[in-house]
Amino acid sequence: MLSLGLVAILGAQIPAQIGKPYLIGTVGRTKGEKQVSELGNSRVVTIKSARAAIAFGTKKETIVAGEGKKLVILEANIRNPEKKPISVTESQTFGLRVYDTKFTANDVQYRGAAAKDLSLLSKTLKPGESIDIVTIYEFPAKTPHLRFGIFYHTYIRSQAPKIDLTAQLTPPASVFAESAMNYVPTAEASLGARFDLDDLQFKVLGQRKIEQDGIAVRVEISNPMPRPGRWGWQYATAAMLSGATTVNSYPEFYIDPQFQTWGNEIRPGATVVGEYRFYPPASFSAKQFRLQMNGTKRTVTVGLGP
Repeated sequence: MLSLGLVAILGAQIPAQIGKPYLIGTVGRTKGEKQVSELGNSRVVTIKSARAAIAFGTKKETIVAGEGKKLVILEANIRNPEKKPISVTESQTFGLRVYDTKFTANDVQYRGAAAKDLSLLSKTLKPGESIDIVTIYEFPAKTPHLRFGIFYHTYIRSQAPKIDLTAQLTPPASVFAESAMNYVPTAEASLGARFDLDDLQFKVLGQRKIEQDGIAVRVEISNPMPRPGRWGWQYATAAMLSGATTVNSYPEFYIDPQFQTWGNEIRPGATVVGEYRFYPPASFSAKQFRLQMNGTKRTVTVGLGP
């Protein structure tokens, strides 16, 4: 059983270490006897690494952090210490208790788990057998630290190994990363530079004149996730900026002819190119292009030149 919760223990000692195995879970004992009865509720867990991101994909689903949130992805190993098989599934990995925060139960949420190869997590471990997994949690975009205890089945404060990964997070790859720990809702990117926006990656290629004194901004979109990604004009607000003046795009994303069969779906590893079209006043001189996701409100602004 997987569980997650918050515990306020200011100044708590955090002695556990990354890369070190810890026995967690419960066993049965007969009153007055030393004999232990294995219940399938214990496991040995090793936290191998942690990183933050705004999106993470498995072969089952693509997970995007909500507005004002980030994802924390833990890579771990689970080994069976018992004399009979145990199950490791998406709901049977291990639980977290977050320390030294004022978060509520809604601030931190479990979002899923997968095998290390990102396939569906459903494994029966024989005695001594182990499996590498990833677990995904959603945290506030800005957090003071990453301190938590791990447990399985039953949380016992005095027994849960406590670990502080604040200084051990993998360096971030997102343009929204203020640091390895903290994420912001707005970012800037250079013309021709790739940037992430929720689950897809973008590159603004430039602008061109079109009919009726219009301007088209060409955009390349790639899908780095294992599952197909959806795109179209309705997912984000595209705008051109010139000083204090903002002009929104015509409500359509015009795909290049060679990608006409895309069906608003970008396959894993695939790239499409299209353009947003604008019809600004005659005196308008575009300086920046901006994309803002309608759902998460994440925004990237790209300079278009002098």
